[in-house]
Amino acid sequence: MNKFKRLSPFLGGCAAIAVLALLLVVYTLTKPVPMAGPKSISIDVVYENGVNDHYQITTEAQFLLEALKSIPNFQIEGTTSEEFGLMVTTINGKRADYQKDGAYWALLCDGETCTYGVSQQAIKDGERYTFQYTLTSEEIK
Repeated sequence: MNKFKRLSPFLGGCAAIAVLALLLVVYTLTKPVPMAGPKSISIDVVYENGVNDHYQITTEAQFLLEALKSIPNFQIEGTTSEEFGLMVTTINGKRADYQKDGAYWALLCDGETCTYGVSQQAIKDGERYTFQYTLTSEEIK
């Protein structure tokens, strides 16, 4: 019985190392992979009132935020954290205030919700990105 109790911490440590290794493999296989070279992408901004701004650009940027910063007269603001990058709060002077009215800027890629934020979203040729002003709840009429 004493022999089993001594092996237990060793087996627990091995299991923890195995789980960490598995998580590292999963992250490596699923992390965004930027595409090198020039890419042509389009960006739409759909405001609260339904008005839409459209931008078509060719860029060598690898991530979406880099590409957005190269667009003349396009303004994007927010709070930045090391872990998540830029959390977008304002686009072209239009603020989505989650604390005030439950609004946020949803980021879509080819009509689907992006897995990553604007700072970490790798871009590929031909993709269409949409920033959609979104309310978390709508009034029932």
